[in-house]
Amino acid sequence: MRSSDDLPGNPWPHDMQVSVEECWPPLIYLLFVRSAWRLDIDAVPRLDSEPDPGSSHRPENLDVDAARRRWLSEWKRAWTHFDPPIFRVSTPDEMTQHLLDTLTDDELWKATSTWPSEFWGSGIDPDACERWRSSMAAPLGDLPENRVIPALAEAWRAGLSTVIQLPYLGSFALRINREHLVVSPTTRNDPDLYGRALES
Repeated sequence: MRSSDDLPGNPWPHDMQVSVEECWPPLIYLLFVRSAWRLDIDAVPRLDSEPDPGSSHRPENLDVDAARRRWLSEWKRAWTHFDPPIFRVSTPDEMTQHLLDTLTDDELWKATSTWPSEFWGSGIDPDACERWRSSMAAPLGDLPENRVIPALAEAWRAGLSTVIQLPYLGSFALRINREHLVVSPTTRNDPDLYGRALES
C-alpha cells in the first residue's frame, strides 16, 4: 500500500509503503494440512474456522507423531522467509558449503526452500486449499489499514514493513521482528485492537 496523492491533510504519509500479506501460500498450506489431516499441534493457534478439506485425507499408515514433528519443522522453516535480510559478505559455514558442493540447483532449492515439502502432497486436495486461501483476501478498497492510518504510520516510522494476516481464532497480534507484525482477522478488522497491535 502506498499513497499516490501528496495532498494537504492527507493522513497517509506520501512515502509510506506497508505490505499486507493476507494469505501467504506456504503458511496457509501448512495450516490447511494441519486441519485436513487432523494433526493436533497446540503450539500454533487454532483457526477461526476449519477449512473444507475437499478430497484431502490423511494417508494410511501415517506415523502421526513423525508427521507432527515434520509439520512443526516446516512451519518454523517457512517463517524464515520473514527474517530480516543480512547485508554482509561472509564465507559459507561448513554445512552450507557441503550443500553447495554436493547438490544440484534443484536439490539445493528443495533443501533451502521455505515452501512446504512434497511429503504433504499425496493427501491434500490442492483445489480445496486454494479455495480456502482465496476466500481470505479483503475486498479492494475496503482495507482495514485505512481506519488506523495514524497508528500504521507510527509503526512504519518504527520500522514496520509488512502485516501478515493468518486465520487464527479471536484476537491475536505478535510482532515477530522489527519489520513484521502478525495479526488475526479479528484483530485486523477491529480498529481498536489493530491500533493497539500496531503500537506494541
